[in-house]
Amino acid sequence: MKVDLHSDSELRKIYDLKNIAVVGMSKNEEKAAHYVPKYLIQHGYNVIPVNPTISEIIGRKSYQSIADVQENIDIVDVFRKSEDVPVVVMDAIKKKGIK
Repeated sequence: MKVDLHSDSELRKIYDLKNIAVVGMSKNEEKAAHYVPKYLIQHGYNVIPVNPTISEIIGRKSYQSIADVQENIDIVDVFRKSEDVPVVVMDAIKKKGIK
């Protein structure tokens, strides 16, 4: 079994990361891609929807891709099929400033 080599203080720093781009965010309230970001919003996180099929969700502008997001992004949360993830990862790598 692997042991986590990060200290408690290092792990706590994750909670300071508040700007979360959610790729694949859904309008369908029954999907995790909707209720997880909604929960994050309710707990003080700035959720940035990324979904090319919708223009707005939960009162927030939705972006076509991570590259199109004008705000700072700390974390990218992905709700996509596994075969779609490599493209999202490459888009995130190209975006400057993602922690």
